[in-house]
Amino acid sequence: MLYDLLKSCVSIFFNILNKLLGGKLPPFASASIIVEEQDHYLVVQLPRGRVAFPGGFSTWQEMPAETAMREGKEETGYDLRIEGFVGYYPRLTKKMTAMSTISMVYTADIVGGELRNNIEGRPCWMHESELRQCLDEHSLQILDDYLSYRAERRAKYARITTRVLSLVS
Repeated sequence: MLYDLLKSCVSIFFNILNKLLGGKLPPFASASIIVEEQDHYLVVQLPRGRVAFPGGFSTWQEMPAETAMREGKEETGYDLRIEGFVGYYPRLTKKMTAMSTISMVYTADIVGGELRNNIEGRPCWMHESELRQCLDEHSLQILDDYLSYRAERRAKYARITTRVLSLVS
């Protein structure tokens, strides 16, 4: 709860500053990861029943993929390896208690570490059917884009495998 209050205060300060500067401040950059294993997704359960993919704001001179891996580690305890890029997602807000962002979303695999709680929430694994009921519209779009990305990737590997097998035969 305290963390949520701090985020709201920072958002209010940033949005007031942005108004004073005539709306000239750019949106914040953030990055998220999607980790899927056996039809379950790694997510963080946040206060007030919210659920989100692990992710957060970039730090100074940090590349988006680095942000995704760092935030994934901070929020879940897992060491991650980026596997692919799903897309970028602008999120504009008119609420004073939230900041507009541009988020880069990656897929990742777990390469070490262990699941542990963090200051923002409790990481856990959720099946897609359960997850869909908990995500907001923005996150549902990210999940749907990930599923399209995954289907395209599987189709590509199937074509490559078929081509290789025909060459070997």
